[in-house]
Order: sequence, then structure tokens, then C-alpha cells
Amino acid sequence: MSVDSRTEPAHPGIAACTRHPLAWVRSAVGHRRGVRGAASVPTGADEVLQRLTELPISVWSYGFDHPSVRHLGPMAQDFAATFGLGSSDRTMSTVDVNGVCMASIQALHRRVTALETELAEYRRAAPTGRSVDP
Repeated sequence: MSVDSRTEPAHPGIAACTRHPLAWVRSAVGHRRGVRGAASVPTGADEVLQRLTELPISVWSYGFDHPSVRHLGPMAQDFAATFGLGSSDRTMSTVDVNGVCMASIQALHRRVTALETELAEYRRAAPTGRSVDP
């Protein structure tokens, strides 16, 4: 199946847009000088992680792709309802998806660090001469 895809010149805040009639791929720029109202995650990274764990993830094909071409991810409507990000519930910006992933990774890192600290304390408190396995 032949598809007419085009790459458009950069727009303000967007490095490039590759366009297909039904799909857009954007390379976005989030430089501090190009955005307004930047603030910490209002709900906190832990809540973002919790919401992400509840987001339905599907395997699917675009209508214009061969059925053997599969994709994995959330539906735009579910993403918008879960996180309230973006300008529409019909598309997901890669900036928003990446931001959700990065906030979730930070939350997971904090949890792992806390568990490593707790494990180290248990190991220090264990009687000498006795092996303590995690």
C-alpha cells in the first residue's frame, strides 16, 4: 500500500511534522523560552504513575495500514480523560505522552530508592554471621 506522507517545515515550537492523512508524528521543542505557565506536576508524579497504571492499553492497527502492522498504546480518548492533557481527545501529543512517562519514571525511581534504603537498613540490623537475602 502506497501512502503519501510529507514532512513539513518546522513550526514555532515544533522541529518537524511528518504528516500522513490519518497520523501526525511531531518532534516537539519544550524550551523554557517557548512555553508559558511551566510549573511542577500539579498532582505529583506519584498520582501520574497511579493514573498511568489504570490507563487502558490496546493493540491495534490503523485503518490505512495493512492488518499485519500492529501498534501498542492507549486510545486518545482514554489518555485525555485520564490526564486532561492536550488540545483534543482525538489525538495525543508526543510531548504529553513523554511527559507522563517521565513523571512516572521519576515516581518509580523514588520508590526504588526508598526500597533500597529500607533493604540496606534491614541488612545492617540483621544479626552478624547470618545471611539476609532480599
